[in-house]
This record gives sequence, C-alpha cells and structure tokens, in this order.
Amino acid sequence: MKKLAHLGTVMFATLFWSLAFAQNNPEQTALSNEEAIQFIKGKNHSAKRLAGGSPSLQFKDNGTMYGNNEGSSDSGKWRIEDGKLCMNWRKWEYEGCGKLVKIGEEIHHLYQNGTTTHLIFKK
Repeated sequence: MKKLAHLGTVMFATLFWSLAFAQNNPEQTALSNEEAIQFIKGKNHSAKRLAGGSPSLQFKDNGTMYGNNEGSSDSGKWRIEDGKLCMNWRKWEYEGCGKLVKIGEEIHHLYQNGTTTHLIFKK
C-alpha cells in the first residue's frame, strides 16, 4: 500500500512539473515561406543575439541587408528558402539558412541545426 501511495505521489509530481514546463516553454511554430517573406522583406528589425549584442538589421526588397551591432556594421545578402531566412554577411560570422519560428509572442531565427536560437527579433 505504501508503494502505491508513493507511486501516486511521483505520478502527480511528474504531471505537475510537465504542465508547469509547458506553460513556461510555449510551443514553437515555423513560419511558412509566405509569412517569412512578409516578416523580413523591406523591414527593419531590432534583434537580440544570444551570443551577444543587439543588432539593428535592415532587409531591403532587393535581397541586400545591412546591420549595425554595438559599433560594428556589415552588409550582405538575404533570401527566404522553404520558410528559412538565409543570410550571407561579408564580415560577420554567419552564413547559412535557419528556420524562423514563432515562440510565444517572439520570432526566433534558429541556427542551421534547427534547435538553437541565433536571433530573437524584438517587437
């Protein structure tokens, strides 16, 4: 009987923490190709870079981009491919494509591995 009560307590605690974790970690939804283009093309965005800094980014209609991050600036090319934002900077150390996902109320740009956040776009 004691083991059954202990098992019930463990199951309840597991359920409680799973629900609490789900509320604090909202589900991520990948942007469609159309949504990604609408979010990026011709827009200026402020972002937070998890590796450091808060870049200001300009994504021009013609596929060029400009960025400024704490006194360092760069330019390059961008494109949307299968809902992924692809960026190729001249000096900054990023070249590749990463998913754009909505997590809660934020849009995240993920690294190519698809799990780690590269940028969080500010509202």
